[in-house]
Amino acid sequence: MQTENIDHIGIAVEDIEKAISLYQEKFGMKVVHRETLQDRGLKVAFLVGEKGETAIELLEPINHEDMNNTVAKFLKNRGPGLHHVALKVGDIKKSLEELQNQGMTLVDKEPRKGARGHLVAFLHPKSAMGTLVELVQEHNVH
Repeated sequence: MQTENIDHIGIAVEDIEKAISLYQEKFGMKVVHRETLQDRGLKVAFLVGEKGETAIELLEPINHEDMNNTVAKFLKNRGPGLHHVALKVGDIKKSLEELQNQGMTLVDKEPRKGARGHLVAFLHPKSAMGTLVELVQEHNVH
């Protein structure tokens, strides 16, 4: 499988507004996209630096007490911090098939709609040395 680049780094946060302020004030980043993903129970914000090549995705659960929500569960068990690394791919279905054929454990066997209208799918952390990896295909591709 060939990746195009790192799309974003996902960071789980307790308070998205405080996190946005931190990244804006301390690191000079700007918000380029905000969205509430009701079906996933998340508030997300994407921020980029001056060159805007790789984004930081802040993730806050809508309901912090919902242990069926993966980010709420992550925050309860591990606290705020690095949640996942997202790799941009040209053909997410082909990438998933190749990775599965190579013995990688997939969280998502089929891509689903994610933030920004892109297609996304996750690989199990056990297959990537403890890191949750997200594959991202831009919505305007294929």
